[in-house]
Amino acid sequence: MEPSPLRVAAEAADPLASLPSHLLDEILRRLDIRDAVRTSALSRDWRRRWESVPGLALSFPEDTRPCVVDRVLFQYTGPRVSRFAFQVDDASASHVDHWLVALSRRSVESISLRPHAHFDAEDINLHSSIFACPHLVSLHLKWCGIPPLPVGFAGFPVLEELYFAYVTFPDNTERQLQAIIGGAPLLRVLSLLDVYNYVDCVIEAPNLHSLTLGLEFDNVYHFGELPCLHDAEIVLSAFSEPGHNVGRFLAGVVHVQELTFISSLDEVKIDATPFTFYNLKSLKLSTPFTAMNPIVFVFRLLRSSPNLEKLKIQIVEEGMVVDWEFLNAQWTDGMCAKLQIVQIINVATHRWFPISFMKLILSKASLLRTLSVNECPGSQDDPLNDLLTCRRASVQAEVLFKGSVGPL
Repeated sequence: MEPSPLRVAAEAADPLASLPSHLLDEILRRLDIRDAVRTSALSRDWRRRWESVPGLALSFPEDTRPCVVDRVLFQYTGPRVSRFAFQVDDASASHVDHWLVALSRRSVESISLRPHAHFDAEDINLHSSIFACPHLVSLHLKWCGIPPLPVGFAGFPVLEELYFAYVTFPDNTERQLQAIIGGAPLLRVLSLLDVYNYVDCVIEAPNLHSLTLGLEFDNVYHFGELPCLHDAEIVLSAFSEPGHNVGRFLAGVVHVQELTFISSLDEVKIDATPFTFYNLKSLKLSTPFTAMNPIVFVFRLLRSSPNLEKLKIQIVEEGMVVDWEFLNAQWTDGMCAKLQIVQIINVATHRWFPISFMKLILSKASLLRTLSVNECPGSQDDPLNDLLTCRRASVQAEVLFKGSVGPL
């Protein structure tokens, strides 16, 4: 049966009209929300099509007026929102509660809220409907005030990614953060940076793969079972307590294959808690070397990582002068036995420690293949030239000087 002349004419005017409905919906899902709404001008058939597409992404650009979001959420009748993202400013702060209520009724799968650069309030105070979104797969909150958990909180049964940064919990709530994490059995990625939670929290997640943890207050985080943990990043920021003891945190993530440790403090304590990273293949460190403590800390980590293959160190500041005998005494049998790649990013003013450390690695690591530095020798008298002539334990070891190396 041949198509009617009217249909042929309609398809000639609108080439997309011949496509199956599910492909048209997929086109709309891949568009920016502004472009999705603009398709209303294409033809009569497209005028309201975006309003009912399942899984539309509502990611609004910076400086979007709140009335635009209000209108989109009012007109959109689709059964599912794949993503909602917005930068909250002073004009939109009073609208967030209504948006969260609307999103909880549209099976939202991802929410990202953060303040605009010109947002004057201390926090974005959230409505309790944030806990009534059982279809959430990803939740990103920055500079937000978390409301108390409602009675009968059912958790986030399909949540896979949780990012909290500069988030504040109510003072009078008990283990609320722990309840959120524990109520997400499918959680794979967890990032907690500068989270103001003043009660102890046990992090236990059977499917957690990646963990980023900022240690602002001592004795707040504890670890339960993390059998699937692959990589961890531990951050000591300027808000962290001086002399923060990270021993038990390291002991809680000993199963990881990749570990990143970033500190802006010159005093890091590790108690006698035993830990050995048998699975660790890659270690990244960024720390100031202005005192003996960070140097001892680095060697403690290396001794505790018998299967380490890749090492990257960013030296943000240097001040200690330690003799060669001390460094050599830190080395023990079997240390760095499988180390193959070393990368040194020297941001410090002086070069004493990195050069001495690199010489030690070259003279001890028998499987080393590459040692790279993000600086080239400035002259024939530059101490970096010593690396080219010092004794090497590995006949395959190469020393590479690079103009620049990226951040950790």
